[in-house]
Amino acid sequence: MRRFAMLLIAGVALAQTTPKSMVEAYDAIADTILATKQAEYSIVAAILDGHFHGAQAYHNSGQFDKAAAEMALFGTEGDNAIGGIRKKLLDGGHHHHSDGEAKGTYEPGFVIIKRETKTAVLNTVAAYKQAKSAEDREKAWKQFTELAHAALSP
Repeated sequence: MRRFAMLLIAGVALAQTTPKSMVEAYDAIADTILATKQAEYSIVAAILDGHFHGAQAYHNSGQFDKAAAEMALFGTEGDNAIGGIRKKLLDGGHHHHSDGEAKGTYEPGFVIIKRETKTAVLNTVAAYKQAKSAEDREKAWKQFTELAHAALSP
């Protein structure tokens, strides 16, 4: 009887482990999920970098309305097409910063630009568009570049 009890206990102990192949598969999925989150960050950083350089090119060529539009797109992490992708991800349950969204630090679905940065960029865009002199415009441009570089810093 004692031997049977020992075999039963050993059998239960063996049955209480997850098969190694399942653990390895789940671990691989976890790596993929985490890599996808990094890939999302990287693509959004590339989008922001594109809008920054677009704004810079328009600013340097004197096309100030186009520069302001690119600056605004930087502050909103892209245009309506990107917003549609964010909505799709949110509707599917994906939140890059769920804690930050709950605390109001990030807009829902935003990856890099914090709420306060978005507000600061859009205020800077307004100052840039309303500038009465080249000096005022340069001041707003400098403020934008500082905000952009801070947002894109790791």
